[in-house]
Amino acid sequence: MTKARLTQHGEGDPIRGVGIHHIDGSTINRMPDGLERSAHYGRSMSRKLATSSSTIRGWLKEPTMMADVLFAGLVGVISVVEASSPEISTSAGADTFAYVTIVIAAASLIIRRHMSIAVLVIVSTVLATFYLRDGGDFLSMLGIAPFYAVAAHSNQRRRAWIALLVAGPALFAAASISVLDRPDGYDISSAASMCAFIAGVSVFGVLVRNRQAIFADSEERAAAAEADRQASAQRAVAQERSRIAREMHDVVAHGMSIIAVQAAAAQEIVHTDPDKAAVVLGRIENVGRQSLNEMRRMLGVLRNGDEDTTASLAPQPSLADVDSAVAHSADAGIATKLVVNGQRRELAPGIELAAFRIVQEALTNVLKHAGQRASATVTISYASDAVTIEINDDGRGAVSSLTNAGGGNGLIGMRERVEIYGGELSAGPRTGGGYTVRAVLPTDDTEGRPSVASTTTSPSQSRDPNK
Repeated sequence: MTKARLTQHGEGDPIRGVGIHHIDGSTINRMPDGLERSAHYGRSMSRKLATSSSTIRGWLKEPTMMADVLFAGLVGVISVVEASSPEISTSAGADTFAYVTIVIAAASLIIRRHMSIAVLVIVSTVLATFYLRDGGDFLSMLGIAPFYAVAAHSNQRRRAWIALLVAGPALFAAASISVLDRPDGYDISSAASMCAFIAGVSVFGVLVRNRQAIFADSEERAAAAEADRQASAQRAVAQERSRIAREMHDVVAHGMSIIAVQAAAAQEIVHTDPDKAAVVLGRIENVGRQSLNEMRRMLGVLRNGDEDTTASLAPQPSLADVDSAVAHSADAGIATKLVVNGQRRELAPGIELAAFRIVQEALTNVLKHAGQRASATVTISYASDAVTIEINDDGRGAVSSLTNAGGGNGLIGMRERVEIYGGELSAGPRTGGGYTVRAVLPTDDTEGRPSVASTTTSPSQSRDPNK
């Protein structure tokens, strides 16, 4: 087996490192410490440059970048013009160095939204140098912009306040021993104006920042409220679809049970009484067709897997039970009557159930929102290809509860039930007060939404549960 040992180069070796010497005298040298540190530094700088480049590209893509460039250019032009024509004839004025530093300071304003404290340091240093070199002007436009930027845009609030409290007095001190020290004495009015401008733009920047923070918070709250509303509506839809799926399952299960019993009976009498067996088989055919239609519609309903699959198999309500719902509403204090137009007939179990639930939910909303003095009318109209359910009330409160783009969970449930059968649902306030819920459910076997015209019905049959 090859042996190896670690050796350390002597202290006198100009390049120190660790080598691995094999028994045969060959050596595998590790990179010397100095070169390794240089390589690490190079990799670190490459990563920083890549990050900075990405950040700069992000800034350039911002919609405010063009406005920032134009603003910086405008400030630069104004500052150069002011520096070239000093007000004090005894001042030295601006030279090449002053113009170069003013242009650099003005150019730094381009990034004042992102690096406001650094821009304030640059501009304050340029202005202080300009004052101390007896430039002869305040360059107020150049000085005000970074103070506002720090107050309005800096995310490091503690550093921002420190920068403002240091830069402001420093600039004032530099101006006090130069541009404010006029031949005729200290210029108190200009000093007051300088302090007022610096303090004013800083306070204004803080107010703008606070207003933006309030606006952003309001937007976040509104977005959160909208998300909660949509989540609530989605939960309501999911719950309603789950309940509808369970009810559809009960209807189909009921039909399959009838088919099984009738088939057993037909098998018993098929040889002894063929005519009666044919009648029973006809019933099986009708029930089977209805069950197939219900099963087809049920496939379009999404059912929540967490729902209890052992729901009660008790018979589901139908249009025949609307009388009891109307009577219950009347007992609760709402004067309610039932009007049936057309020839009452037995419909598919799912349609009967959907129609009953629509009546039940609409009367519940009347009871909740219309007021105790309200009255309601439930009208069921039978046509050859559809059944129309209409619930009218003369109350006052249902409008606010149900008109927000399907906002009420009850209205969501009604719409889900009607859409399953390709029907139409409308709900809204009535002219003169009150509210109307109208649902049209097709009763034929064709798919899609039917075109239901207003029909002429037979003399209406009116039922008033208060009689």
